[in-house]
Amino acid sequence: MNGNPRKAGTRSLTPRAAQTPGADGPSPWRRAKIGAIGFAIVLVVGILLMLTGGKKDKQSADEPAPKSTATSQAGGTGPGVKARSVQDGVPVGYPQTKDGAAAAAVNFQTARSSPTYFTDEGLRHQVLKTVMTPAALPVQQQTDDQTAKGLMAALGVTAQTAPDMVLRAAPLGTSVSAFSSETATVKVWMTEVVGVPTDKSAMPVAATWSTYTLILQWQSGDWKVATISQANGPTPLVTGDSAPSATADMRLANKEFDAPRYAG
Repeated sequence: MNGNPRKAGTRSLTPRAAQTPGADGPSPWRRAKIGAIGFAIVLVVGILLMLTGGKKDKQSADEPAPKSTATSQAGGTGPGVKARSVQDGVPVGYPQTKDGAAAAAVNFQTARSSPTYFTDEGLRHQVLKTVMTPAALPVQQQTDDQTAKGLMAALGVTAQTAPDMVLRAAPLGTSVSAFSSETATVKVWMTEVVGVPTDKSAMPVAATWSTYTLILQWQSGDWKVATISQANGPTPLVTGDSAPSATADMRLANKEFDAPRYAG
């Protein structure tokens, strides 16, 4: 470009720090994420106060169990860990162990990382009802509804372009920083590919890296999410051995490759 060597590699949605005043600002996706994270922090504090100030949720013995379907395809991570069934499209039923908590955290976050999760409000609410504790559900649902609305606006997604939207996420690792038989804190390092592969897209397909921290509680015989928070990175260097793919190639790849829905 204009005689300068072209930098190649994966395009990151995380902007580099400005070197001089007036340098380019954050991308629309980054602004949407920052806004969502800031809003989520306030809500997380509210959830913690609510959880510590109230009685612990328990499902009564005579309350009917949620409908689920046993399947060998339910995902899981860790040595020998596998979910027992799938409920509303989400693997559920994990052992009351550290590996069980890590598996639940990975699959629950993966369930929140698909295009339809952001474009289909009904599906989003179903997923959250499945993975969240009853006390945390209203706040997380409000948070994710606002995040979805902001992301769609940042990407310029319309009813016509929604089918072309790319949103893929893959876990890179987990860290269980705290664990007991009743609660666990799990960090999930993930990479995400987000954008709309059209020539006039407000946000071409690009990559970002995030760490999600999920606080899980053992309720009604399974792990449920009490809080979710997000931080940027760790983010790798841009590689220099390959150039970003053309828009048409990215659109074709999104249709050709099925995304693994869950880990394990």
